[in-house]
Amino acid sequence: MASKPISFDKYITRWMPTVQGYMTPLDARVIGALLSYQNESNIRGHLCEIGVHHGRLFLMLALARRPGECSLAIDLFEDDRLNASTEHAGRDLAMFENARRLGVKLTDQEVFKTSSMGVEPADILARATGPVRFYSIDGSHLYNGVENDLRLAERTLTPDGIIAVDDFFNPGWADVSFAVHDFLRRTDAIVPFAITPAKIYLAPLRAAEKYKAALLRHARAADTELVQVLGKETLRLKQSALRRGYDLLHNAIARYALRLA
Repeated sequence: MASKPISFDKYITRWMPTVQGYMTPLDARVIGALLSYQNESNIRGHLCEIGVHHGRLFLMLALARRPGECSLAIDLFEDDRLNASTEHAGRDLAMFENARRLGVKLTDQEVFKTSSMGVEPADILARATGPVRFYSIDGSHLYNGVENDLRLAERTLTPDGIIAVDDFFNPGWADVSFAVHDFLRRTDAIVPFAITPAKIYLAPLRAAEKYKAALLRHARAADTELVQVLGKETLRLKQSALRRGYDLLHNAIARYALRLA
């Protein structure tokens, strides 16, 4: 067991593959670049994931905490009575074991064992002690669940916050795409700014262009293109994106990790 947390960059480059989960290396680099940009721009707030599994992405958010910030994990964890299947049995022990192994300390307040369908915005604000600067939505993949989680994020997001939604393009979970589509059609305040094969990234309108520019600084032109998503210019990042420019990102994350230390 690690006596102190591993560094943020070491988790991405070395330890993340040891945690079971579905986050791709591309999305790890994208999220790393976005968190680094938030840090360098002094964007304050908490970090939250709905649907934690073994903690592959959540531990990344926990390692990104700065003094006064917390990471909130909302998940049913081991309560398979309420899950659609038993494929995730043992998630509770796995996430906490991974946290212990990597030296990530979590308070009781940061672990919210419940269905997000019963969570109110006030619950998140109370547990996190304020609004959230980075959300990962990867819980229920059914329409009502995704719609609920997006509304929770919208109502508790900082003015410069980010919402990352998993499986937006996954044909096995088409409800995710429909729920995100309907959410974006109902609001002009939050817009898409980036998409990968696995996730779509959303932010308040005034922050979206800044995040798009931050990602472009770390990618080759050949690995990106601007596409239209519901009339909004959105940065498409391909599987190879950020690989050639990884040294730049690695250095940025290393500087970020030093500041955290």
